Amino acid sequence: MTNPEEVLFDSYIIDILTIVSENPRIKKSVIYDRLGTTSLKPRILVQKLIECGILDETPGEKSIKHISLTAEGERYLSMIKAMLDGKSMEPTSHGAPAAVRDSVKN
Repeated sequence: MTNPEEVLFDSYIIDILTIVSENPRIKKSVIYDRLGTTSLKPRILVQKLIECGILDETPGEKSIKHISLTAEGERYLSMIKAMLDGKSMEPTSHGAPAAVRDSVKN
């Protein structure tokens, strides 16, 4: 996986990941519509997230591609939400950040 740090802290990232999380197998055009912007930035970010292995793009009917979160994407979304909520990122005894553990429990 490519190092995604430069991508993950953009203002659109949490919105993109949340939209995809709540709508598995969503079309890219729907993501862009829900963001409500004509900017090219979300398009670039979605592509970078696919390249980083955070989003998965799979072909569907009529060559329409669907976007879903990968397992890595789910972990990143949990960690970003935990950081925004101010939860601890200290490792647990199993090595995972406590915030990830807490977000999985909730």
